[in-house]
Amino acid sequence: MLQALTIITDVIPPRYRFGHWRRAMNALRLPGGLPCVPRDGAAAETAACAEAARCDASAAPRDADLRRLAVSGTTCMIVAGALDSGGVETVVAALALGLPAHGIEVEVVCTAGGRCADEIRAQGARVSLVPNEMLAEHVRRSNPDVIQVHRLEPDLLAALAPYARRSVMVFHAMEAYLSRRVWLALTEFTADAGPSIAVSAAVRNFFIARLGSRDVHVVVNGVPGTTSRLRPSRVAARAKVSAAVGAPIADDDVLVLGLQRYSDQKNAAGLVDAFLLAAQADPRLRLIIAGAPESWLEVRRADAVRRRHPLGHRVHLLADSDPDALLAGADLFALDSFAEGGPMVALEAVAMGVPVVLSDVGFAAQLIAADAQMGEVVPRASRDVSHWAVARERRRWRQSNRTIFAEALNRQAERSSRPRAALPEAFALETMLSAHARVLREVASHGAPDVQASEPETPAARGRAVRRLSG
Repeated sequence: MLQALTIITDVIPPRYRFGHWRRAMNALRLPGGLPCVPRDGAAAETAACAEAARCDASAAPRDADLRRLAVSGTTCMIVAGALDSGGVETVVAALALGLPAHGIEVEVVCTAGGRCADEIRAQGARVSLVPNEMLAEHVRRSNPDVIQVHRLEPDLLAALAPYARRSVMVFHAMEAYLSRRVWLALTEFTADAGPSIAVSAAVRNFFIARLGSRDVHVVVNGVPGTTSRLRPSRVAARAKVSAAVGAPIADDDVLVLGLQRYSDQKNAAGLVDAFLLAAQADPRLRLIIAGAPESWLEVRRADAVRRRHPLGHRVHLLADSDPDALLAGADLFALDSFAEGGPMVALEAVAMGVPVVLSDVGFAAQLIAADAQMGEVVPRASRDVSHWAVARERRRWRQSNRTIFAEALNRQAERSSRPRAALPEAFALETMLSAHARVLREVASHGAPDVQASEPETPAARGRAVRRLSG
């Protein structure tokens, strides 16, 4: 049944696949859902209190905010779409909190809130909830110097069409499932927009091949080399994980961690299958996959792989969980994706001294080339990142990189006494922030006048822009 549903999923057009069909797949939800390693309750309570204080303050006049923005060097509106959890959200949060130190005042605009929106608001970021149909008016009233766009949504691009010349697109991933409507909207929008940013050279090449000649800067994602957050000890972290999975984790267990959403591109089933092959050679191995169940079909596929294997009890599937606890208790990080732009969680693992085994996606090869002590990269399962190449590999019982990925896990598990590798400077948070700030200032100071300067924002003009981009 799961195989048949996978085949059907792969042939459904994207506009239905990620809407009605995915909601229908919620019928596959595991009874009781997935367990999780809860985040620190005290931190959540602090964030909630800060959020309440922000709500009270928002009722007061905003003259102080306007004066503060008026005297700053550059004002930037980050348009983020939904802002709950995931790699894009992690980048948006880092920019929202870090760009002010580079003289750029930031307002984050999202169409739907969530955990990320709450967290950065609690830390002082200005976050506004604005539906797409009100976005153009919000931009007109705020009048930012530059707009940074993080979502490839036709309605969002249509709303921003009058302001394309002061906009910077950020490409986060090689989107194999984008519809023709999205590509048409994106092609026209970027033709008028300022330079774009791609999080890896692979992502840049992917979009240029489809959009034609464009000015796209490569700015790899970055994370802090250290953090002031209190993290649990290895023993305490493993105790939390044991409580969540309902099984004891021995001191000599080699804990392999996959922090990823359950989605088509992340390939949870392939990771489980490769891990089980590795576990046959090294019975100390234990796998934890933790992330938001974006697709319950993918949860079920991974669950089916572990259930039919005699070592399946060494595999545990969790919902979105405390990443600090999971990384503190892990011995090895694994990612067997079909496609990635710039996997932030792999950088976080390296920053915490956890070695990694990664499929050759995004900037993985560039990361490991900086220091082989960080781990290794193996070929991805799919020949390329096209929809049909990924679909063919997803339907295989044994993916093409299964053996080589398992061998890499075994090699890295044996190297328990390696020295800790330092996070390369190219992937440091400050490097990323400085590069984003340079591009934003360039567009803010040299961008051509936008449509608003020559054509007032009228219902007729707005209608023409929407029709032009959304077809």
